[in-house]
Amino acid sequence: MKLTIDEALRQGVTAHNSGNLQEAERVYRGILQNNPKHPDTNYYLGLIFISTNQIEAALPLFKTALDVNPMIEQFWVSYIDALVKGGRLKAAKQAIKKAKKNGVDAKKLALLTSPTKLKAATKEPSQAQLNNLMEHFQNGQYSDAEKLALLITREFPKHQFAWKVLGAALAEAGRIQESLPALQKATQLAPKDAYAHYNLGITLQGLGRLEEAETSYAQAVTLKPDYADAHSNLGVTLHELNRLEEAEASLRQAIALNPENAEAHSNLGATLKELARLEEAEASYTQALVLKPDFTDALMNRWQLLFDKKEFDAALKDIDLCNTEGSRARSLETLYALGRIDEVYKRIELQASIDDKNLRMAALSSFLSEREKKPTAHKFCQDPLSFLHFSNISSHLEDASAFVTGIIEELNKVATVWEPGGKATVKGFQTLDHINLFAEPSGKMAQLKSMILHELDTYYFKFQKNSCSFIQKWPSEKSLRGWYVILKKQGFQEPHIHAGGWLSGVIYLKVVPPLKTDEGAIEFSLNSKNYSDARSPKFLHQPALGDIVFFPSSLHHRTIPFTTETDRIIVSFDLMAP
Repeated sequence: MKLTIDEALRQGVTAHNSGNLQEAERVYRGILQNNPKHPDTNYYLGLIFISTNQIEAALPLFKTALDVNPMIEQFWVSYIDALVKGGRLKAAKQAIKKAKKNGVDAKKLALLTSPTKLKAATKEPSQAQLNNLMEHFQNGQYSDAEKLALLITREFPKHQFAWKVLGAALAEAGRIQESLPALQKATQLAPKDAYAHYNLGITLQGLGRLEEAETSYAQAVTLKPDYADAHSNLGVTLHELNRLEEAEASLRQAIALNPENAEAHSNLGATLKELARLEEAEASYTQALVLKPDFTDALMNRWQLLFDKKEFDAALKDIDLCNTEGSRARSLETLYALGRIDEVYKRIELQASIDDKNLRMAALSSFLSEREKKPTAHKFCQDPLSFLHFSNISSHLEDASAFVTGIIEELNKVATVWEPGGKATVKGFQTLDHINLFAEPSGKMAQLKSMILHELDTYYFKFQKNSCSFIQKWPSEKSLRGWYVILKKQGFQEPHIHAGGWLSGVIYLKVVPPLKTDEGAIEFSLNSKNYSDARSPKFLHQPALGDIVFFPSSLHHRTIPFTTETDRIIVSFDLMAP
């Protein structure tokens, strides 16, 4: 049964009071999704941010609570206290005047701007404190560095260095979202610090906020034109935004400043490849490998160029130097291209234990088993076409059409990029890897996730007696990663698999007419870009609005291009590997 706002708020406050801040924040955000100006919820969420020293994030929440209900004394007290802690003394004094007009106790307000409080907002830490902080950070003791930085920023909220280290420590610990407020504060306190803008750019890039990351990197190189790493990261960001000529210029500038940067040479090669300047791309990869002979990314990128040129012997030498999960599968693809079928079977057998979850290898194994009429030692899913599953949103909801409309409205607020680099999408928009639609969904997206989870149970029950490891090693935890794609006229998706998934799915939110030529259909096949056989079996599905399609992540699939002047919109997801 759906909770009322008051019931949900009580649930959040209970979690909050018990110290479960993550659950409390989830509940509060859920309320604000549909009631963004609910004063109490804004206030309590603001308190969570204050407790983690995210003052800039708390201030607008307290302000919203006050705008809606200025008669609550505690709203004023918390808001003014946050302004003082954040060093916004002028704004705090203005807020005190307004608070007095709304009947807030003058004695309480006076305490907020006491000499002790104001001194704490302006004084600086000792050099010994800063040295201790930096020592912990440089030694990789990020948890200790975080604790020290929090202590310093609470006592000295206008000292920029501690904010910068706090953000960097959180980012190094993998807590990228949490690092953002601290890094933003660092740039606000020292707007001419190129390194602070660079660090902020890294975090924004990691969060998929590429336009903002571009702005931060651009500011860094404006302040410090010889900042090679900032030029390099700016180039990578521009590449991700599909602004390839600009990316090339930034990467070349990075190389001019630091010719020994192997990563910049490799990234330039990737950009040149997208620009179809293949000889230059190969030269860049080769230079990266001169500087760093064991550079896996450059080896794999050069392998693809050599493979595409059918220089298979040279390609095999590159790929065999890597020995990663992805490279071992590509080695097999290269051996297959060389006609060394027996060696492919032998390597699969030798690597069966370490590569039992290697879906690129599973895909090739399925293809090879069918073509050679001889099973391989890889047990993931020999016959993936037998594991297709079809359903529809209408089997979960009465008004599927209204639900789909609502989902599209929610998705319109999610950032996408045109033809993202390294993806299968052609003539269309797609969310970036950093964005997971099902990480913390709300509204109709949360309902869609619930439908998918229910459908996954149905799927497993349907196939549970099969002996392949795809079923027998089914993930015990249903962790989903979701994204969406908008294809335009003449748009399609190239043949691909989802190597990081276990089971994959597509939900169709807008479809196109087939026009007697299967336009807009999804085609499943054992063939890939690197190996194919005209006799390989295929399965074509012409989707209807609301269709739900599940398949093993190792199964190749593509979209048939369409000529109708309309959009084809899907949500895709992976059930992640155990």
